[in-house]
Amino acid sequence: MIKNSPSRRRWLQAATSAAALCAAGLAALGTAVAQPRDYPNKPVNIVVAFPAGSSNDALARELAQALTPLLGQTVVVTNKGGVGGVIGTDEVAKSPPDGYTIGWGTSSQLVMNAGVYKTLPFDVEKDLKQIGLVIKVPLVIVAGNRVPQTLAEFVKQAKADPKKFSYGSAGNGSVSHVMSELFLKEAGISVQHVPYRGIAPALLDVSGGNVDFAVDTLIATKTVIDQGRGHWLGIGGDKRSPSQPNLPTFAEQGFPNFQAYSWSSLFAPAKTPDAIVEKLNAAMNKAMQSPAFKARIDQVGGELLGGTAVAAEQFGARERAKWVSFIRSQNIVAE
Repeated sequence: MIKNSPSRRRWLQAATSAAALCAAGLAALGTAVAQPRDYPNKPVNIVVAFPAGSSNDALARELAQALTPLLGQTVVVTNKGGVGGVIGTDEVAKSPPDGYTIGWGTSSQLVMNAGVYKTLPFDVEKDLKQIGLVIKVPLVIVAGNRVPQTLAEFVKQAKADPKKFSYGSAGNGSVSHVMSELFLKEAGISVQHVPYRGIAPALLDVSGGNVDFAVDTLIATKTVIDQGRGHWLGIGGDKRSPSQPNLPTFAEQGFPNFQAYSWSSLFAPAKTPDAIVEKLNAAMNKAMQSPAFKARIDQVGGELLGGTAVAAEQFGARERAKWVSFIRSQNIVAE
C-alpha cells in the first residue's frame, strides 16, 4: 500500500495540472480547426479603399450581393478612401485574420503603391494574402479634338514639337500617371504631365482642351466621346473590345509593349487560415458568374479572371516585379 505522503500529493497535483493543460490545449486546437468549418457565422465586410460611387465601389457592391447567398451571410461594403488606397489597404492588413474583414484590391493598391511611396504602413508581400483575381480592364488613350485622329500622327507631331501637347492624370503615382509615362517611353516622346485630384477633373479638361489626353477605362472616357469633345487613340490588351470593335489596340499600331490595363482582386490579412481563403475563393468564382455581375463587367469593358488564390499571389508578384522597377526608373513618386 502506497502511503499518502507529501511527495505523492505533489506528484498527483503536478499530474493533474499537466492533464488540465493538455485538455485545454486540445480544446483550443479543436476550436481553431473548427473555425474554418463554421465560417462564416456573421456578416463579412469588404473594404474598398476608394470613395463610394467609384467604379471599384460599384464592382465590389455587385460582387458582395452575389456572394451573400453563397456564403449564407450578408456581405457588406465599407469605403475607406484616402492616400491612393493606402488607408483602406492598411485597415485590412491590420484586421483580425478571421475572414470577416477582407479587401477589394486594385493594381494601384497592390502594385503601384509599392513603387510610388517610399514607405507604406504594411508590407504587401508579408501582410496580405490574395483570395483571387476578379477582373482585368483594358485602358484607352482619350484625346481632345486638337490632337490628330491617329496615334501615329499624334506621335509624329509630338516628336516634332515636344512642347505642343500635355496630358492629365488622376494624380502623381496613379495608374493613369504610370501608364501614360510608359506610353511616352515606348513612343519616344516627351509630353508635359498635369496631375489632378482624381481622373474626373482630368477628363473634364481633356473635353475642354486644357490638356490633350488622358489614360483611363472605356466607360470613364466615353462621356468625352459622346459629347463630341474628343476621340480614342487606342486600347490596351491583345484584342479589340467587343463594345468598340473599330478601336485598334496599341499593339496593332506598333506599340506591342504598351499593355495598358488595370486589375482587381479580393485579398485578406496574411495569417487568414487557408481553409477560409479557399472557401472565399470558391464563393468568389461562383459569384463572378452571376448574370448581374457579368453585366457589370461588360459595362466597364472588363475581362473576368477568377482562378485560385495561389495563381493570384503569383500574378501579383509578377506585376510588382514588372511595374515597381519601371516606376522607380522613371522617378515617379506619389504626392
